[in-house]
Amino acid sequence: SKPEIALAEIDRTMAANVRFGCVLADAGYGLSAPFRQGLTERGLAWAVGIPRHLKVYPVDVKLIWPITKVRGKPR
Repeated sequence: SKPEIALAEIDRTMAANVRFGCVLADAGYGLSAPFRQGLTERGLAWAVGIPRHLKVYPVDVKLIWPITKVRGKPR
């Protein structure tokens, strides 16, 4: 996939001792959680676009669904 290729290119660039400040990417790459996680695992500063429907939370956030009193299938 394109995000996998991008991470491979970043690895190649880092192996060549090229210095850069941060990684910027559009929402096509920002949509990929493994891409974002890969940037963080590499210790890189990054800013990526995300589609407006995508929700991103810090790792320590726990989502708690409300208890519904409606009959039917649970969430």
